[in-house]
Amino acid sequence: MLFYAVRRICYAIPILFGVILLTFTLFYVINTPDTLAVKELQKAANPETIRQWKIQKGFCVYTDEGLRKEMEVEAGRAAPGTVITEEDIRSVSKPILFLHYSVDLLTLDFGRDRDDRPVSQVLFSGMGPSLKMMVPAFCLSEMISIVLALFCALYRGTVIDRAFVVLAVFLMSFNSVALILFFQKFLAADWRYFPISGYATGFSGYVYLALPILIYTALSMGAGIRFNRILMLDEINQDYVRTARAKGLGENTVLFRHVLRNALIPLITRWAVSIPFLYLGSLLLETFFGIPGLGGITVEAIQNADLNTMRAVVFLGALLFILANVAADILYGIVDPRVRVG
Repeated sequence: MLFYAVRRICYAIPILFGVILLTFTLFYVINTPDTLAVKELQKAANPETIRQWKIQKGFCVYTDEGLRKEMEVEAGRAAPGTVITEEDIRSVSKPILFLHYSVDLLTLDFGRDRDDRPVSQVLFSGMGPSLKMMVPAFCLSEMISIVLALFCALYRGTVIDRAFVVLAVFLMSFNSVALILFFQKFLAADWRYFPISGYATGFSGYVYLALPILIYTALSMGAGIRFNRILMLDEINQDYVRTARAKGLGENTVLFRHVLRNALIPLITRWAVSIPFLYLGSLLLETFFGIPGLGGITVEAIQNADLNTMRAVVFLGALLFILANVAADILYGIVDPRVRVG
């Protein structure tokens, strides 16, 4: 098992390298340093500020002559009319830029945002509220949908099965904004079961997150029921289930020890795809309930053309996706030993 896990982790290294190369191409090759400087400096952009920006960001360095002029200017010993021009700086080669870029990403040094705050600090401050809301909501939704899917498989073709299918289709068809407004109006504003909006740190913060978690569970449960029901119905018709029943095993044992375990492979795949997006939170829920999560930070970065923040969000999302897939591969080997052999 250890060799299998190490092998899967080694497979992820080239993928991570490809992600770094792709983001470097998007942010620093397609967009030239001059273009990036104009986007960040905006109205303050002029040849002098662009030159200083490129030197500060590491895209250019002074030549020997340019460095001499810069030192003389700073010391006040420069001759009248001394001007530092484009000929006094030289561009850093792309391989060197890529090396520095890779080191910065791997050490989680994303630079500073438009307000001169460390991007890592901004993202981690927003990631906490997003995960605090999304992780319990995702777990609750998955647990309920799996249990209801098992009921559908157990009572397939009956009124109970049809009722859960209708419920799933109804939940999948419901408009997200309409459901949020409905719950806020009645459960929060009129009946005062929950706060209308707000956020607090610590365990007491779940008072404000209870309603968003409930709404997310309701919105995502429909698709979960449909997906899991198909899995359970496919497994419950297999030969090993008939064999287990012929041996006299109880229905609960058949469902939970045989059907559910054999359905874990596609379930793990679905979780591996969904989990990396949890750190981004839900923009709609965060907006309506005043939660300072990562969804709002990402949208604000896009609106303000904050390239450092956008680059960090893209890289962290890709990194989490890779880690989730590595974890899924390892779980495949735990759930089904045949995967390790293959």
